[in-house]
Amino acid sequence: MKKLAILFVVFLCWQSGNAQGQEGYWGLAVGIRSQTVQDQLITRSRYSGGPIYFMIDHQRRKTQKLSHFQFEGSIGSLKTREFELGKSLGRYQQPKVTSYWNEISYGSLFLIRESEKGNWWFGPSISSLIHVRFSPRWDNSSINYDFSGNFQAELSYRRNFQLFGKEMKGNIGFKLPLIGFMTRPVFAGVPEFLDQERSFESQLFDNTSISWVGNFPRFQFDNFVEFPIYGGNKIQLIYNWEYYSFQNPSLVQTAAHTLGINFLMRTR
Repeated sequence: MKKLAILFVVFLCWQSGNAQGQEGYWGLAVGIRSQTVQDQLITRSRYSGGPIYFMIDHQRRKTQKLSHFQFEGSIGSLKTREFELGKSLGRYQQPKVTSYWNEISYGSLFLIRESEKGNWWFGPSISSLIHVRFSPRWDNSSINYDFSGNFQAELSYRRNFQLFGKEMKGNIGFKLPLIGFMTRPVFAGVPEFLDQERSFESQLFDNTSISWVGNFPRFQFDNFVEFPIYGGNKIQLIYNWEYYSFQNPSLVQTAAHTLGINFLMRTR
């Protein structure tokens, strides 16, 4: 399976090249990211909440090629329903954690099928994922994180349609990581242990391992409906869903729904 994944990566790289220029846009999006996290390295409790979501992106649309750069982030609190005030659930039970999530990605998609019912696009993308959870009650595990870098396959279906006399565009996108790396804390989950000889920064990448589609299942669906506004600019109503899990050193699972509005300003 690993050999197939590597061959697929080579195939996607080989696809790069071609295309004539058309449109470019800078976008700014805001919204809510409804997120659920369970990290058994720290606790079996499940934390969920709706942090504030933002995104800065750049899109370039050509006849045979689509390219996009995205800088996404969310900041907010995640809470657990398993905590009740006045009920003794242990010293390390935490009613809420502060979540910092960020993903930077770039992708190039090539037109593989064109028809009246819509167009199919396919190509490679790369991403850098950072998710940090902070809770002072977890002692030396108070800073817990997932860092990941991935080479992905991306598939997109786009179709034009009319609504209320306006030309609209719908998009359904899917991303699947093929190969990359994952970093998780080496020091977490060991209460009362603090290594005074080493700083946090020096331990940051101690527990780094190769990840691929077999041990790091991550599914991302990026969807939007787009309509034009004044001056050639556009607005997108976006809905994204993602899920991932990783089992080293203990199982961590994350799922999220993102709702937002993206304002696109035409640059060319």
